[in-house]
Amino acid sequence: MKKDKKEHLKQMTYIFILSMVFILFLTGYSIGKSISQTTIKAKGNLAKPIIEVISNSNLKITDSENEGKCNFAVRNYDEKGKITEINLQYTVEIKDKIDEKLKDTVTYELYKNGEKIELQNQTTPVIKLENKQQQEDKYILKVKYDKTKSTEMRDILDTIQIQVHSEQEANK
Repeated sequence: MKKDKKEHLKQMTYIFILSMVFILFLTGYSIGKSISQTTIKAKGNLAKPIIEVISNSNLKITDSENEGKCNFAVRNYDEKGKITEINLQYTVEIKDKIDEKLKDTVTYELYKNGEKIELQNQTTPVIKLENKQQQEDKYILKVKYDKTKSTEMRDILDTIQIQVHSEQEANK
């Protein structure tokens, strides 16, 4: 009698499992992971940054003319008067390839709108250009050569570059 009950329970379990599988098969229900995808469309224009460097100076420094001035300007508008659409920031860097033994013979002084700017490793601190109104920063770079500070018996035959590095101001 116990065998019949166990056998009957076993058959009922099989029938139940098979009927559940059959019902799930007919309903079209599936067990699985669903994936959804959302598409977002937007239209926007990129802001146009404008920064111009104007310079027409060319210096030649010699033993007899051991000091020179280079004038240049940095502005946030173009020749048509169109102002930059975003706030910018920039640095001015003075690049040279002067030998380390001769570095003491050349000194640089940079003035922005008549005020002296302290240079760190021949680079200015970050300077801002805003997009609210036309802005032009006028610079004078004074280069001085003192041959007496060198223990070397050779001259410097090199050029000096003024580089302006700009980027969009970070949003706060």
